[in-house]
Formats: sequence, C-alpha cells, structure tokens
Amino acid sequence: MSKNIALITLLFLLSGSLTVSAGNDDKSLVRKADKAFKRADLGTALQYYKKALAVNPQDAYASFQVGAIYYLTDSSRVKGIPFFENAIKNTPHGQDTIIDAYYYLGNCYILKKDYNKAVESFRVYLSHLVNDRTDKAIIQEVQNSIGLAQSAHAISDRSPDSASYYIMGLYQPVYVKNLGPLVNSPNPEYAEILLNHDSTLIYTSRCPTSQHGKRDYNSGSYFEDIFYCEKDANGQWSLPSLFSNQLHFGPQRYNLASVTLSPDGKTLFVFHEGEVYQSAKTATGWTYPKRLAKNIKQIHKFIPSITISPDGKKLFLVSDKKGGYGGLDLYMSTLNDKGIWSDPANMGPDINTPFNEDGPFMMPDNKTLFFSSKGHGGLGGYDIFKTVYENGKWSKPQNVGAPINSTADDIYFTYDTALKKGYLSSSRIDEGYGDMDIYSFSFNCDNVAKTTLYAQALAGGKPAAAATVSLTEATAQTVLNTTADTSGMFSLELKPDTKYLGTVKAPGFEITNFTMTTPHQCDVYNLYQVLSLKYLGSDTTHTGQQLTLENGFYRTNRPGYSNSRDGHPITALLTSHSEQGDVWFKDTSMQMNYNQTLSDTGKVHAAVAVNNEVKTTPAVQATVPSKFPVVQFNLNKYKIEKEYHPALDSLAKALRANRKLKIQISGYCDATGPITLNMVLSLQRAKAVAAYLRMKGVKAGNIKVEGKGISDPVAPNDGTHNYLNRRAEIVVIN
Repeated sequence: MSKNIALITLLFLLSGSLTVSAGNDDKSLVRKADKAFKRADLGTALQYYKKALAVNPQDAYASFQVGAIYYLTDSSRVKGIPFFENAIKNTPHGQDTIIDAYYYLGNCYILKKDYNKAVESFRVYLSHLVNDRTDKAIIQEVQNSIGLAQSAHAISDRSPDSASYYIMGLYQPVYVKNLGPLVNSPNPEYAEILLNHDSTLIYTSRCPTSQHGKRDYNSGSYFEDIFYCEKDANGQWSLPSLFSNQLHFGPQRYNLASVTLSPDGKTLFVFHEGEVYQSAKTATGWTYPKRLAKNIKQIHKFIPSITISPDGKKLFLVSDKKGGYGGLDLYMSTLNDKGIWSDPANMGPDINTPFNEDGPFMMPDNKTLFFSSKGHGGLGGYDIFKTVYENGKWSKPQNVGAPINSTADDIYFTYDTALKKGYLSSSRIDEGYGDMDIYSFSFNCDNVAKTTLYAQALAGGKPAAAATVSLTEATAQTVLNTTADTSGMFSLELKPDTKYLGTVKAPGFEITNFTMTTPHQCDVYNLYQVLSLKYLGSDTTHTGQQLTLENGFYRTNRPGYSNSRDGHPITALLTSHSEQGDVWFKDTSMQMNYNQTLSDTGKVHAAVAVNNEVKTTPAVQATVPSKFPVVQFNLNKYKIEKEYHPALDSLAKALRANRKLKIQISGYCDATGPITLNMVLSLQRAKAVAAYLRMKGVKAGNIKVEGKGISDPVAPNDGTHNYLNRRAEIVVIN
C-alpha cells in the first residue's frame, strides 16, 4: 500500500496549501470533504467533492481530489481520468500546484492502453521536476513508465495464444476467469493458495470482516486477514470463512496475509508485520506460527513473499534489504545436507531491477521460475515473467503476455501442471468487482449450452425480405431453417464451437453456399452476422454474384479482426439490438461466376443479360466438380476419420469412371509445433488420402501428393479455428 500512503500524504499537503477559488457553497462543501478525507473516510469525502463540483465545475482542487480518490482504488483508477483532466484545464496559468495530475493521468492512460497519451502526460510531468537527489527516484520511475508505454505494443500485438507457450510450451487459447462474487468483493482479494487438489482456497482479503472491521488509519483500508473457501461437487466455491483464527495469532495481530504452501502441503507460510511465519499441519490443526527469519540470519527486513522449489532445496524470497538493485528484489537460498538454509543471495541484475520484483513461483522442473516485476517492461503495473536456470545462470526474463498479463497489476502466479490450471491476482479494469481480485486460468473451458446468432441478409445493399437461410451442423447433420423478416433480420439458436454448412437464397439471386464456425464460448454472449449478396459484372450483364459475410463472433481481439465500426454494415445491426459490448468482426467473401463450373454447387451457368428483371439460365449438372470436400485431421494426426469415408468413396467412384482425370492432394498443418515437423506431417496427410483412394481402385499414376506445411491457411491460427488448417485438399489438375 506504499503508493496509496504516498498519495494520501500528498493530498494532505495539497488540502492545506491550495486556495479554493469558488463561491461560499463550494468552499463549505470542500471543507467538509477535506475533513472526511483527513480521517480516511474516502466515501464521504468523494460525495462532498462531487457536490462541490456540481456547484462549481471549474474547481481544479475538487477535481484533483475526486481523481485521486478514484486512483486509490486500483480497478477504479480510470474513473479519475476526466477529473484529472479537468483539474489541469482549470488550474490558473503559471501555477503548477496540481502538476502531479499529469503523473496520475499517465498511469491511468496506461490502464486504458492509451500509451501515446501516457507518454505525453509523463513528459509534461518530467518537465516540472528538477533532476536532483529529491526527484531522482520519481524521475527514474517516470522514465521507466515512458519506456513501457513505448514498447507495450510489441507485447499486446502477440498472438492471443502465445501465453500458453511460455507456460507449457504449446500454443493454445488461454481462458482467464474471475472467481466470482462469492470469493471476490469490492475490496482487495489476493495471494491465493490452493490445497487438496484445487478444492480448498486460502487467500488474503481486506474486507469488512477482516480483523473485526478494523481499518488502517493511514490508508482507510481494512487490515489484511486470511480467509478460505471450499469447492462443492459442482465446482462452485462456498462462502468464505475466516482462516486466520486457526493459526493462533494474538488478538492484536493486524495485517495477516497468506503467502505460500510447502511442496509437501504440510507447511503454510503467512505474512505478518514485515516478516514471513510458518505453521505446520498436524492431526489436530495448525501449529503456532514461527518466524522464518530465525533460520535466515542475513535478512531481517521486510519479507512479503517467498516460495520453495518442489524438491525443497531452494528458497526464493522477496526483500528490500539494503544493497539490492532498488525496491523489492528476489533472493535465493539453498538447503544444505544438515537442513540449514544458506545466506540468501541476490539473484542479480538480469532478474532484479531498480523497481519491484515480487510473487515468485517455481515449476515442478525445479528450474523454471515465474515472478512479477515492474521493471522489465510490459503492459502496465506488475507483469508476470518467466526465467529458466540453465548452464549455471538464469535466462533473460520473458513477459508471459496477455491475457495472463493486463495493463494493471498481475501478481502471485501459480500453476498446477497436473490439472493444467493456474491462478493469479489482478487489478485489471472492467473485469473485477472493485479492486484486486483472484482469477483462474486454464487452456480449456466448458462451452455454454447455446449461443444466439442475430443476423441480417442484404441483397444489392438493401434488406433482403423473405430471404431463406439454412444452417446444417457439419457433424450431427442437424438442419436449422429460417426466413428473414421484412428488414432482412433473422435469429438462430446455435451451438458454440461448432462448424455449420450454410445456404442463403434471396429473391433474384442463386442459392449460395457458405461455411461458418461458431467460437468457443466460456461465457454467454451474442453473435452477429451480416450476409450481403451483390451481382458481379455491369449494370446490363451479370456475370456472377458475391456473398460477403461480416462475422461479429468475438468479444476479445483476434488476428485479422477489427473493432472499428466505421463504414461497416454490421454497425446498424449492433445498434438495432442495443449491443454495448466490444464486438470484433471481419469480412469474408466468396464468388459465384455464372460462366464456369461452381466448386460449391457443381452447377454451370451462362452470363445473364439484364432487362429490367433478373434472369438465370437453367442449371446443368457437371460430371465431376473441380474441387472436392476438404479432409480435416486431428491435432498431430494423419489418420482419416470415418466421417470422410463416404465423400472419398464417391470421389473414388467418379475417378474410376473418368480414368483420364488426374488429381493433386495437398496436405496442410496449423501453426502448432516446429515448421520442419509440420512439413513432414502435411505430406503424411496427403499420402493418407492418396492411399485411401488407391485402396478404392483409383490408379496411382493419376494421383499427385504434396505437403505444404503451414502455408495457405484458410482460417486464423488463433487457437479456436486451428483445426480448419489441419487438412488435405483435392483438386483436378487434368
């Protein structure tokens, strides 16, 4: 809480030094607000400052105070932006009394990912500082923040499934989920410990029931206390209960916090008054806590966090001991044969920075360490990093990236390799319940039961009244049919994470086929789609038609998707449904030419002359399509699933009847795994299809095969659509 105490101290100074230039009503309200603020009653102070602003919106001091109170609550900081901006706008020219508003604005802009504005604010703030001993620390901090803001895009632009690679070595989607209102509250919850195979949660909270409701006078926050929850048969967490009363601390032991659990699960470590204590689990409960520092003679100062390696031979601790690199540093101690810990050694400048490092956690391999840092760059606040001990030294820390990291503080990372599930504490904005919250993360999640597609059909840029749409579930062959209303609108209940084969028919247009896949959905949200049909050719001659699908299928960023609504037909659709979510979408299109064989319908059309009304020539069935159904494969496999046998049997029959036809089979992979192995696997997939066709009587000389690795993807390798790229395509080459 040091940052909050420093801010409160600044505000006390401001309240005594600023002159409030306002009417009497305004001054009276500000005086009441200041009194409430000085006794740490921030809620009452906030109300009075806002009332003062209602009387005088140009009151720079009241604006600054409102912004500062919001700034004190991590997840509400961004609410302070308009108030800090107002304070700057209305500060008399030549006075820089509230120049600190630029500092807080810069940090708030980082939370909003508005990195350019953050840099501007920080630079203005720096211009008012003197580079002497007094300002040296804050100058260094602000310069670090500027560097972070300038380099954050390199991390935020990564593939959304890259975080899993840093954790487990595979590219998979990462699902981060708030533990919900039974565990989290408007107050801070953090420093989670999992016991009994993920069925018991011990954590720290500053809530009204902490330490019998007593508050820290300096910050106004409740004192820290330790709670626990149990998971029921349905995987839901119970209401929290107090845990600290099991640890035999005295009645005046304020600020008790959970830290970690020993690898064998028998020793619990807790934080109290700047030090870590340990308590052993017995048949009758937990033993009286003992100071860990008794066994670590070198360090006697602030130790907020530790972790022990799974083999029990290494102890990693956090300390602000004099002689470090600045702020909190990571230290390591080793256990000798006599069971005595060595003097902790600073882990060095490759790990530690002039800023804080905290929250260490070691993986079961006893060499991979995760920790949080404010000094290695990132997205903002504390970010989680990974380092590996190899060849006698620790590797350069790697930022795990989003969605594990956010623009706010992300700390206390833990991960269970057996369950493939982890936890962290985060003050990320727009996702929590008011302050630091506890989140879980995993690489899979249960789909919601159903998702609703809201769509509109357009023909020639106008609503396609009475357009008919059919969607067939690719595996179950379940068919859904609907007809658009007079506005071209329709809706369907679909399954998440499911491939559908669709057709759309609008008056004056031929039936057009398309394919779409609904996303994996951990949480319920609506999908949106616009199907736009238009003619190809001139106004007098239609040579074909084009179908464009605008899919608003995601609520978070995906490669190739955009959330800019300007000029998109989907904008009106979202507005008509009062959609307020951050919907990401992109266009895909397909063409139907009237004068050549169609790959999706097998029909041949001639160009159509237009004389006031649309005409089409009768369809003629082609003997053999020019492109055949795609065969898809499971991850890292080249076995052909039975669902593709009927289509390949039909193809074999057509090829036996047309022995002069030659085909080429191209195998492909998604972006998972090494490139060299993907080249081999893609060729194996092509050969598997060729072998099946030869078994069905197709001449070997009529088949060519090739492996194309990860080239020519038909879908983004975003963890959700990768399976579409694990395929083999068949085309006629003669």
